[in-house]
Amino acid sequence: MTRRPDIGTKYVESRETERLGLPLGQKIGRLDASSHCVLDDRFDRGPYDQFHRQLTVVDAYSAVVDLAENIRGCIDVVIQAFGVEEQYVAETPEFDSLTEPTRGSRQWKPFFAGEELGERVMMNLKEHKQFAAAYGDYIEVAYSGDDVSRIVADGRIAMVLMLASGFIADRLDVLRELYREGIRVMCPSHLSATSWADSSAELNDPPGLTDFGRDVICTCNELGMLVDLAHCSDYTCKDALTVATKPMIATHTKARVLSRSLRDMPDDLMREVAEGGGVVCVLAPTPRTPHERHEARRKRDAALEQHYPDPFERARAKLADAEIWGTKLDLATIDHVINAVGIDHVGLSSHAQSVPQWKEYTAALIDHGYSETDAAKIMGENVVRVLASA
Repeated sequence: MTRRPDIGTKYVESRETERLGLPLGQKIGRLDASSHCVLDDRFDRGPYDQFHRQLTVVDAYSAVVDLAENIRGCIDVVIQAFGVEEQYVAETPEFDSLTEPTRGSRQWKPFFAGEELGERVMMNLKEHKQFAAAYGDYIEVAYSGDDVSRIVADGRIAMVLMLASGFIADRLDVLRELYREGIRVMCPSHLSATSWADSSAELNDPPGLTDFGRDVICTCNELGMLVDLAHCSDYTCKDALTVATKPMIATHTKARVLSRSLRDMPDDLMREVAEGGGVVCVLAPTPRTPHERHEARRKRDAALEQHYPDPFERARAKLADAEIWGTKLDLATIDHVINAVGIDHVGLSSHAQSVPQWKEYTAALIDHGYSETDAAKIMGENVVRVLASA
């Protein structure tokens, strides 16, 4: 009987997950060290697939690490964000996306407060480090620019840990402890405003950074913790840019002039990030329409049938293909941001959509007219430079 390729999913046995301290069905990742990913070069049919493999590809804001999908997308570095769960509590929400929230009003509330809030942050941090240790054949936590280079050169994913909101108990010693434990990126605020910084959804009264907030930014610069402005209010962004001495990042944003939403950055703030040596990372995905998904699926399946008459090989090739997934690259926003800040200050992020589309993103950039040099900068080189410089 002909030996067939292994196209099944493998899972760690229950006793092994217990030894590692990981429950079955762990959301943070679903690949164990015995799994076989479909990485054969023979399944690379796109004209830029090999070029994509040569790049350092960075997902500048990931909320879910799915190792199988990350590996299939050839993602080399993820800035993995986590924090504390937040609850939507607005009774009279403000629906106009360009109207500032009422100062001092609250739309969001963290699930935790006081010591429990800090406890939840540390639980999340420990879980992510434990995950990386369990799947060390594929991923490792990076604590420095040198770590990123070493891990990527070894053919594994470098995971940079990010605190998604500045829940530091209003204490600089807590910030320093989080740095010692591995946090290398922090956003002052996510959905909820913190006591020292406001978000695009909630403004303090008065808005912007407090004196303590300015101390936080300066301490981050001293430690080597990169500050993320993606969810911050314009007031907080301006204050942070004024006091910062190191480059900053916006990990996931669109352009406000196109999105018409206060959640996204205006051109003047993006330019200030770039002028400080930082990088603005465009939230890469744009949903495909049902018609586009249908056409992509039809084209993909016809090509598979043509190239792989053996149904087992065809099934294996289908696992390696991402063309029918539900997102495409937001080229309009990328073009706009590059025109605003320059090619050396733009990156990409997936947010929670950890899909293997990234090789298609490289192809889309080149087909759109960007050179291979520029595509390499957008796909990851710019973010790697800022991570190292911070």
